[in-house]
Amino acid sequence: MKKDKLNSILSGCAGEYLVAGELSRRGFIASVTLRNSKGVDILVTNEKATKTAAIQVKTRYSKGTAWVMNEKAESYHAPNLFYAF
Repeated sequence: MKKDKLNSILSGCAGEYLVAGELSRRGFIASVTLRNSKGVDILVTNEKATKTAAIQVKTRYSKGTAWVMNEKAESYHAPNLFYAF
């Protein structure tokens, strides 16, 4: 595996755990999904499990200021789906 690809994958994993950790710190129950879960990186609920949401985390490893989402990422639509950049 190329070094840039590996660094990109590791950056993505780190981003998912960073977001899940911050949600937990704020009192939510957050669970990181398996790497092959389509369109959802984190499942989150409140303490009473009365409200749930799915979170898609987008990280960036390479330098630059622009953020471009590909068509695949833009095709996911759900009322309780949120993106974390």
